[in-house]
Amino acid sequence: MGSWAVRRTAGAVLLTLLGSATLVLLVQLLPGEPLAAIIGDRALDPVTEAALRERWGVGRPPLTVLLDFFANAVRGDLGVSLSEQRPVAEVLLGRLGPTLLLGGATLLINFTLGTWLGLWSALRRDTAGAKLLTGITLVSYAMPGFVIGLLLVWLLAINWPLFPAAGYSDPLLASDASAWTRTGDVLRHLALPLATMVLATIAVPIRMQRSAALETRDATWVRAAIARGVTPSRVAWRHIWRPALGPVVTLLGLWLPMLVSGAIFVESVFAWPGLGSLIASAAASRDIPLVIGAGVLLVAVVQLGSLLADIVNRLLDPAQRNR
Repeated sequence: MGSWAVRRTAGAVLLTLLGSATLVLLVQLLPGEPLAAIIGDRALDPVTEAALRERWGVGRPPLTVLLDFFANAVRGDLGVSLSEQRPVAEVLLGRLGPTLLLGGATLLINFTLGTWLGLWSALRRDTAGAKLLTGITLVSYAMPGFVIGLLLVWLLAINWPLFPAAGYSDPLLASDASAWTRTGDVLRHLALPLATMVLATIAVPIRMQRSAALETRDATWVRAAIARGVTPSRVAWRHIWRPALGPVVTLLGLWLPMLVSGAIFVESVFAWPGLGSLIASAAASRDIPLVIGAGVLLVAVVQLGSLLADIVNRLLDPAQRNR
């Protein structure tokens, strides 16, 4: 497995480089004037405008931009944000915490609750509860995330003001508040965006786990285990759940970018200060260095998620482990 891991990692690195290069070149084709992120509506004389273009590297040939980007990225320099007037790495790092909190909690709930519900509905596929769950997941899957978010805001923040409608924390919270108070405040603000993310995405792992478990349920080794008198709970968790876990692990690996980007629409609805809303505002203002930096980060995380999912799948499947 060691040689496979080396080859797979090298392939992931190569795909990351190719994806990053494609992104850098495509971003150069975005419509609009990048310099507008700096000067706004102010009128500048040609000399000053030329000096700003030279300073910020606006209008250079795309190939030159690509080569300069890789040369600087090797040193950890992703450029300077036009709109923030700060290093791109610093801007991204400042938004990483809220996104890790929202995306990480979403993935944890989707994996634990989603796989359990999928297995439960597969083992009880003919019951009314399983059919009701299937209907609920269909409705959840069909509704866009921002629609679910607006409904939750109307229901739980306006109609019944149980949770804050937006933001990461209460700006009026006392500066000397205890750590418990601050943590509780963040969790209250997290409740609605987290519920939106989970409701908008959990249908996929439920249905994938259910389909995989239904296929595994009729496998030869399951019937043999039942014939040997193995308890139903052991059959469910050891002989059905574990072999059926592969597709869900692959899915969650591909969803790992959620830890970085969050959901752009959900973060926008709830004014959640994560990377998703940052990417949206950077694209709107045509902040090319920030768009490229965030995009390259997403490309790298997509490849990392795919690599981790492949490794976990090989560990779960003895037939692949020894290849």
